[in-house]
Order: sequence, then structure tokens, then C-alpha cells
Amino acid sequence: MFCYQCEQTKDGTGCTAYGVCGKDPISAALQDLLLHAAKGVSMYAYRARRHGVRDESVDRFVIEALFTTVTNVNFDVDRLEGLVRHASDVRDRSRVLYEDAAREAGQEPEILSGPAMWSPAEGPEALLAQQVDVGVTHE
Repeated sequence: MFCYQCEQTKDGTGCTAYGVCGKDPISAALQDLLLHAAKGVSMYAYRARRHGVRDESVDRFVIEALFTTVTNVNFDVDRLEGLVRHASDVRDRSRVLYEDAAREAGQEPEILSGPAMWSPAEGPEALLAQQVDVGVTHE
């Protein structure tokens, strides 16, 4: 675990075993994954918006995901995992918005990579293992 997102971080450098705020390593990993997934949603939503297309539910999801990761008040692992998994559906909806808008404008949609192509693994253990590749690490 490595977390340095709040003013409570140990010595102002980050918490590495268990958060001063009470955050556990599983919650920290799921929050990292949620941020990564929200980036993927946003990559498509941003491009759709450039074509004048938006979906309020996509926008709302990104706001909820970001708010969930910046507030140290609720470390509900089941809720965090649910949001991470739901992000794939929202990303797919956002991708379709963008691709349809680009084609309607006579453009070929960009093929995106990174967070835009990321999907959560099946099962809790495999999901948590993905955090190693996308999460914030301490050097």
C-alpha cells in the first residue's frame, strides 16, 4: 500500500502499511484501480465532448469516482469494487458516444490505449493484482 492523497499522510510523505485515516491496503488498491478506470472513461468522454456530445450519466460517474477517492470517510471494499467494475460499462458507453460522434463528423475515431482499454479482472484476487500495474507506488 502507498497512499499520499490527504493531509493526514504520515510525515507528509504518505502511508505505506495502513493509512493514518484508517484506510486499509485493499481499499487503497481499489481506489487506485477506480482512478485508472475513471481515466479510461474520461479519455472517451473528452473526445466525445469535442464533438459536442455528452452523456450526463457518464459525467456523473466520473465525479462520483473522483469524489470516492478523495474523501477518507468510507472505505467500503464492496462498494469500491462495484464502482471499479461498473466503470467498464460506463467506459463502453462513453466509447460508443465518441465513436458515433466522430463518424457523424466524418472522422475516423482514434484507437485509444492505456486506461481506455483497461478492464477489471474476474475475481477479487485477480482484480487486486492489477493494482500493481496501474496504482501509485512509492519509490
